[in-house]
Amino acid sequence: MTKRRLGVSDFANFNLIGDIQISPDGTKAVFPLQTVSLHEDDYRVQLMQIQLTDQSVRPLTTSGKRNEGMRWSPDGRSVAFVSDRAYGKQVWVIPADGGEAVRLTNFKHGVSHVRWSPKEHVLYALVSAPADDDVETFEAELTAAEALDVIEKERKDWSDGPKRYKRLYYKQDGSGLAHLRYPQLVRIDLATGSFVQLTRGEEGVGTFIVAPDGSLYFTRGRDSEFEWWFSDLYRYDEASGQSSLVSDAFIFHELQCSPDGSTIAALVHDASYYTYESAAHLELYLLSPEGETLRHLTESFPDDLSNSNLSDLRADMNDTPLEWSADGKYLYALSTREGRGEVVRFQTSGSTPQGEVVVGGRRDVFSFALRGDHLVYAYATETNPSRLASRVLRSDGRYTSRAARLPEAAMDESVVSLSESESDHSLYAPNDEWLSSVELSKPEPFWYRSAEDWWIQGWVMKPTGYEPGQRYPVILEIHGGPQLNFGYAMFHEMQWFAAQGYAIVYTNPRGGKSYGQSFVNAVRHHYGENDAADVLNGLDAAIARFDFLDGERVAVTGGSYGGFMTNWLVGHTDRFFAAVSQRSISNWVSFYGCSDIGPRFVEAQLTPNATENLDKLWEMSPLAYVSNVTTPLLLIHSENDLRCPMEQAEQFYTWIRSQGKETQLFRIPNASHGLSRNGKPSLRIQRLEAIFGFIHEHLPPVAEHQL
Repeated sequence: MTKRRLGVSDFANFNLIGDIQISPDGTKAVFPLQTVSLHEDDYRVQLMQIQLTDQSVRPLTTSGKRNEGMRWSPDGRSVAFVSDRAYGKQVWVIPADGGEAVRLTNFKHGVSHVRWSPKEHVLYALVSAPADDDVETFEAELTAAEALDVIEKERKDWSDGPKRYKRLYYKQDGSGLAHLRYPQLVRIDLATGSFVQLTRGEEGVGTFIVAPDGSLYFTRGRDSEFEWWFSDLYRYDEASGQSSLVSDAFIFHELQCSPDGSTIAALVHDASYYTYESAAHLELYLLSPEGETLRHLTESFPDDLSNSNLSDLRADMNDTPLEWSADGKYLYALSTREGRGEVVRFQTSGSTPQGEVVVGGRRDVFSFALRGDHLVYAYATETNPSRLASRVLRSDGRYTSRAARLPEAAMDESVVSLSESESDHSLYAPNDEWLSSVELSKPEPFWYRSAEDWWIQGWVMKPTGYEPGQRYPVILEIHGGPQLNFGYAMFHEMQWFAAQGYAIVYTNPRGGKSYGQSFVNAVRHHYGENDAADVLNGLDAAIARFDFLDGERVAVTGGSYGGFMTNWLVGHTDRFFAAVSQRSISNWVSFYGCSDIGPRFVEAQLTPNATENLDKLWEMSPLAYVSNVTTPLLLIHSENDLRCPMEQAEQFYTWIRSQGKETQLFRIPNASHGLSRNGKPSLRIQRLEAIFGFIHEHLPPVAEHQL
């Protein structure tokens, strides 16, 4: 069978698995499946149910565009979820064995984060409300169409009207300007749909859990506008109707209560945050219900507890999984090591809590759920974005421990002891059949020494249809973040470039995650220094190692931090025949005042006391070196980007153009910073065509000495 090459719109052919929830009896699981409709120029997310005994899969929902945030009832007979099928986003409940979903809520401004109470007839959720005011609902007699008219009118009135703010942070990329409403806890009666609002105030609730005895624990922002994302731990007391502070010892993120209710597990930033700030690893702690710190489980763990792998083929994820074993002896979480997304676990007692790898291999595990000794997980590989598998945990309880690492130490291949097939039981592979008809390029990892003799990891992709003995033009890709990383996950963008006859080189320069705390911290206050050396040294190392790379015909592109680095490189070297800078940064001084995260990010990443160090910010700004730019440059920017605002591209474009040099500006309307991952499909296609079109039209002919 002759396979075809990947097309620019083929990201729309993938089915992407999201969060996983296993039924209380362990026989079934529910997960969202994201698909793309090119005709509607939109995404759809429907809930799927799989029988774990025979792997049969069926849709649980078929209505609405987005169905997510599902949770099983304690008796396993129903699933509550959030859907936009009518009245905006509301809580719906559907029988697990099939039937019609019933709408439970009527909130005017939507709902999120549904959780069941052990009492069966009670649900909890988050609903946005004005500070110190009541949650608003639609009038009971409104039809769905009339409710939609109310939503649209309110949206238009908001869009067209003036806004007044008195806090430092008043906007968020992807959401827009703040509506001055804050997530609050509500308790919902399943039988009547009536609700009680449990919290109020400007500091919204972040996440929450319901303990086995029905107690509520939740995170809430601190009353400090500069520490806008700091969250403390609170408890809500049903008897008094009051909330009380449990702990402000950490910056709290995810919570999970032990099966017996005696212990709270928390993913937090601890005191190390004040050393590493936004580069700090997440840590895992155990606390008593009264807030006493019982144990630091990750004290000797060398890596972060998150999935930091980048991909443009990933469904939106609602939660970071954190799971207790049924006996309370272990905690399970995600972690990333040298581009591998893994499930790790920690002993909750005893003398050796250092994490063990439960599911690993050269792949990207990005979601999981646990019930008894049955682990169900979703993962990607470099050539497949979404599969569902399961594994029965070993009865002997022995797994490989994560070894400590140093930033200058290359990966020892022997530590990758868990292959992607070991003990795997495939449950659902929604993309395998379609992928069998498409020719893809399998990335090849390599390691190289860079500045300060550090080892850096990279990957090389052959062009589709590669022929031995031929040399191919190269596209160098630079990731965003910078505290993220490339890994063993599939990228449609790179695969499509490879299908056009280009080789791809991509690396993880210092400052990215999955290589230890020292590595991820190394870029802070040092942008454009050894991180830039890592990128260029990686290109040189790849060219020296892989003879099919044409080192005289290399283009460069990257987005966000990768856009900053692209701008920086073209101001410091002329080795690229073309460059495409996406959602970039050119001027840190104006970024401080225009970005939705400007002050905090600049202070943490570039220089402390930024307003007193404008010279330092300017020295680290690509705009300061704009007169050196000779490389043909395309600047791609979304007009609704609030993370790296449009003015960043405009400044760089204007200065280069005013000097009579070759540059183009490609403005994309109705898109935010996340365009390449979750923007309108038609705009994603136009973005890809613009990147490749600019590079390919500037591709120089093969040099005579190479013929």
